[in-house]
Amino acid sequence: MGLSYRLGCLLFLSVHVKWISAQIFPTQSPLGYDCSNIWERNNESVSGVYTIKPLGASTSFQVFCDMKADGGWTLIQRHNGLDGLVFSRTWAEYKQGFGNVTGEHWLGLDSMYLLTNQEDRTSELLISLDAFGDSLGAFSLYSSFNVGPESKLYQLSVGIYSGTAGDAFRVGNSNQDGSYFSTKDKDNDNCNTCKIGDTRFTSCSRYQSNSGWWFSSCGNANLNGQWRPQENNVGWASSVYWGTYRATESLKYSNMFVKTY
Repeated sequence: MGLSYRLGCLLFLSVHVKWISAQIFPTQSPLGYDCSNIWERNNESVSGVYTIKPLGASTSFQVFCDMKADGGWTLIQRHNGLDGLVFSRTWAEYKQGFGNVTGEHWLGLDSMYLLTNQEDRTSELLISLDAFGDSLGAFSLYSSFNVGPESKLYQLSVGIYSGTAGDAFRVGNSNQDGSYFSTKDKDNDNCNTCKIGDTRFTSCSRYQSNSGWWFSSCGNANLNGQWRPQENNVGWASSVYWGTYRATESLKYSNMFVKTY
């Protein structure tokens, strides 16, 4: 499959993700390792909520699958303000996950670890973004994506970037690739004393509305920041933020998807 065709499909995905009444398949037995595997078994599968059990996992859990022509994508984060979900959470909550898989949610770091560390399967990360007043939206695709185990503080690893939103994980002197996860009650951000403008602080999470993220002396990406409406979304230190796309604005939405093969 040509690169231009593939990027075109991904752009379509980033722009045309519409969350209507989700179909739910409440089976006791998992239908696959993940959404990609479900699509591999039946490429006529439709988008909705499925039960999955990643290779190596001891239990199954539910996820939202976005089924496209190029495969099944497992949604691990959705932040759009529609449910009013608060992302100011503790380490235990980010570990377990919160929200509703049919609406705004964070799937959970343990589940992300299981999804992205399946034997003989490679994981990709697709970040789909939109800003207020942007009719096209944007996306960032990473050729590989892994979340480490809790013993390694859910360390982030991302591969080669492509897309239209820019590589906010790695820009300028900032590199969040390889960062450990931090929350308001568990600080792993390498920020002994950080400074933005005239403000000094020691915790990126607490500085950015107590959100959890892979901070590295804060960095240029935080999709779990505080969502803000269009009339009040410019110039905030904490926001739904992707520094290479509409850098001064809190974004309209973010979605994070994992595909495996």
